[in-house]
Amino acid sequence: MSISFDVAIVGGGLVGLATACALSQCDLNVVLIDTKVQQYADLDSDKIGVRASAINGSSQHYFAQIGIWDDLCASQRVQDFSEIAVWEKGGQAQLSAQAQDFGYQNLGYIIENHVISHYLYQYALTCSNISFFNSEAVNSVFNDDYAYLTLADNTILQVKLVIGADGAHSWIRQQQNISVIARDYIHHALITTVTTEYPHQSCAKQIFYPNGIVAFLPLWQANKSCLVWSTKPAIATNLAALPESEFTNELMALTGDKVGHCQLINPRMVFPLKARFAKRFIKHRLVLIGDAAHTIHPLAGQGVNLGFQDSALLVATIKNLINCNKDIGLPINLQAYQFARRKDTLVMLATMRTIQDMFNGDLLLKKMLRTFGMNAIDHCSPLKKQLIKYAMHI
Repeated sequence: MSISFDVAIVGGGLVGLATACALSQCDLNVVLIDTKVQQYADLDSDKIGVRASAINGSSQHYFAQIGIWDDLCASQRVQDFSEIAVWEKGGQAQLSAQAQDFGYQNLGYIIENHVISHYLYQYALTCSNISFFNSEAVNSVFNDDYAYLTLADNTILQVKLVIGADGAHSWIRQQQNISVIARDYIHHALITTVTTEYPHQSCAKQIFYPNGIVAFLPLWQANKSCLVWSTKPAIATNLAALPESEFTNELMALTGDKVGHCQLINPRMVFPLKARFAKRFIKHRLVLIGDAAHTIHPLAGQGVNLGFQDSALLVATIKNLINCNKDIGLPINLQAYQFARRKDTLVMLATMRTIQDMFNGDLLLKKMLRTFGMNAIDHCSPLKKQLIKYAMHI
């Protein structure tokens, strides 16, 4: 015996939860399948999360549309940043921008991932048409009219559409034999949170050096930042194992007097970085979104924003199909969604690859090119504004 829903979302991370919340406003019966989503039920007001995301204007608008933005702001854990500062260690390349110079209030927001997840989950709990299954999907069968998901507890779900939001190693993507084009960035990301000697003053900082990139994302407390250090795998592994004093000395050697001495707040976590691009985002009664469809280097902080853009466009597409009495699970009805999202993702993947390749290594010609390029952008306000608008997705 099966239980019927309109849509099943496999994966309850940021993008999966946001999609469930947004779809609940379409009068659809939605089921979310995830074994860990209940961890977001409580929010420790004193605990600073290890991971944070740079939220652009498009994602902020999506949160407002869903109905959680005011709650996020009321938590006082949303930090807007009004300035970016980028420079090369040991070189002359540098780039800076202030929101007020271009007529913006800010350039984006830094929010801890678990804070966003908490408020999405709390919203979802208020929706009578969202159901949760705290179990893993173990089998999938797709036929002309329905998709069937079998869970580990032997529950069978019958749905019109399955949305795969289950991350870079997506189970549903593999189940449906959707192949992925992948490129190893030959970087691992070391992520933690730190207390800096000097206040961040709402400025997001990024330092390039021959072996990697160090980024400080300003958090809701004046001297707290999320640290994202992308570097070669062996170096990242070594940095994670160093005693705290030696680690902070290595960090100080790169940052100089820009942030002052740092102290660790959280443990150091290391993640391998790889560019992934699913060869198709849609299949019969299946759509891939977020990291299940694509992953990119975190150097521009656009990964999660790409996922929210997937979610927002997919929800808008489904809403339009419902209004036109069309089947939400047929690939022909989802082609425009796939075309738009693949195009945006390919542009972002190409951009990240170009930036990383350009700043990788210490060859004299590369140093000259990046110095010329970054400084030219820094002194060309119209071009800088266009790049900022692209990053903000406004």
